Amino acid sequence: MELFTLDPGLAIWTWISFGILFFILWKYLLPPLMVSMKKRELFIAESIDNADEIKKRLNDIKTEQTEIIEKAKQEADKIISKSREDAEIVKKKLIKNAEKDALVLIAQSKINAEEERELLLQKLQKELGIFICEASEKIIGTSFTGEMDRILAEKMAETL
Repeated sequence: MELFTLDPGLAIWTWISFGILFFILWKYLLPPLMVSMKKRELFIAESIDNADEIKKRLNDIKTEQTEIIEKAKQEADKIISKSREDAEIVKKKLIKNAEKDALVLIAQSKINAEEERELLLQKLQKELGIFICEASEKIIGTSFTGEMDRILAEKMAETL
């Protein structure tokens, strides 16, 4: 079967082409990609720190809540039942506001992280596409034109 015969010349040129492509990717694509990944890593670390701060604030609010409850219990003996009801209303409002603020901040952090990830992926896809086209033009030795694109696309479709 001719499909499975080894052609040494083709194998050597394939490895040489692969080596050249690997060098170009290593030299020109990897450094900007690493910079982008480092920026993203720092952004995620900041988001995690913000989430930790939110948790600390929530714990502080819970501590304040217990203090308010203790004060309310001490004053409950001295104040009429209306004072107890007012203290409970204030406590519930504080808890609801704290939970609402925490949920909003967490949701916003998640949205920001997802948007940043999508933008980074789009930018990477665009740069990779441009790089592949430029590398292909240099390897093939011709630029992509309308008719040439159609012929190359047909050839690639036939080989696949």
